[in-house]
Amino acid sequence: MAFLDRIILAKYDTQAMIAATIAANVVFIFQFGAMSIAMIAEVFVGQYNGAQQWKEIAKPVWQMIWFGLLCAFIMIPLGLFGETLFIPREFAKEGDPYFSWMMIFGPVFPVAAALSAFFIGRGKIKVVTLSVILGNILNLLLGLLLVWGIPGILAPLGAKGAAIATGIAETCVVLGLLWVFLHPSNQEKYQTHVWHFNKDLFIKCIKIGFPNTVGHMIATAAWAVLMLFLAKRGLEHITVISIGFSIWMLFSFITEGLQKGVTAIAANCIGAKKQKYISDVLMTGLKLQFLLAIILAVPLVIMPNVLVDFFIPLHSEGADISHLRELVEMSCRWLWVAYIFDGMAWVIDGILTAAGDTRFIMFMNSIGTWVFCVAPIYLFVVIQDGAAMLTLQLITIYCLVLFASYYFRYRSNKWQNNLLVEPSV
Repeated sequence: MAFLDRIILAKYDTQAMIAATIAANVVFIFQFGAMSIAMIAEVFVGQYNGAQQWKEIAKPVWQMIWFGLLCAFIMIPLGLFGETLFIPREFAKEGDPYFSWMMIFGPVFPVAAALSAFFIGRGKIKVVTLSVILGNILNLLLGLLLVWGIPGILAPLGAKGAAIATGIAETCVVLGLLWVFLHPSNQEKYQTHVWHFNKDLFIKCIKIGFPNTVGHMIATAAWAVLMLFLAKRGLEHITVISIGFSIWMLFSFITEGLQKGVTAIAANCIGAKKQKYISDVLMTGLKLQFLLAIILAVPLVIMPNVLVDFFIPLHSEGADISHLRELVEMSCRWLWVAYIFDGMAWVIDGILTAAGDTRFIMFMNSIGTWVFCVAPIYLFVVIQDGAAMLTLQLITIYCLVLFASYYFRYRSNKWQNNLLVEPSV
């Protein structure tokens, strides 16, 4: 959805695309933070499913649905009154309304994550896949309509329209997942109609998910601060990184999906007390990551101009535009290298998450991002006036460091023997 929004906004107005990218990185601090907690339900669902405790599976899902709804008390007020606190004033025209509407719709996203966990944790992904595909189609149609408007009927809404389109589309995804979740067959087998708040289980989910969430929120905040730094460096820097991040988001769903698969299978193995198969899960995940990297070499390494055309049309005139295209094409190649290391790190992340080893993930995502990514970029690119391409090169080095740290953590075996659910009697 985010990638399609960026393309539509890039065709509408480059400044609107950049403003939405900056605002989105701030929104993601709250949105991904809430989703990280809600998605921990997948681990509980997986372990309950592996232990064949069918009647318990829906309980953590409902606790995280309640959590998502409670997020409204933070997100909606920030959306209504907090845009001036987070969005640079030079991007206020398009950035403020984008931030506001994304935050107003913010609680929908963790609710979607919680409902998805019910299906993903059991390895039943068709419902989630179908709902997301339909949601993206709806987002595209609404985005075109609301961003560009209808002459004489609806004025163009720009970035605001993109945010509203995404919010409506994600709401429809939630309604579709909820309808299947509450289907009579799921009510009978999994007790999905038992929606009651369970304080102890709610706290247990928060306790396991919170470290992971803190790590992701601090890391996301680091990326938001990085965008602000680069915006001060000039149009070339912020444009290259905005387009680079947009392209990264297009392919990041593959990495996230692979991580979800690893988490679900590993959690089922742990719940069934078959930890010996986890090494096979890891190797399979890494092999899939390499296969995906080979496929993505086509658009990112061999033919990056195809992607760049979406943001900077080939027929654009001017020496500056030609130079900018060259920089973005080169950034795609560096993004591909970063994608390889980042994807391998996320595969191992899936194992650690399934085992409940979320404190280490918190440490690496929070401290690691600032120390090994933001600090070097600030030193070498902002203070020492480094080239725009140096940012992507330093990000690639950070992804390598992240993978190495996750790998050594896995090899230490400190993540083992974490059973989040009690064995059935």
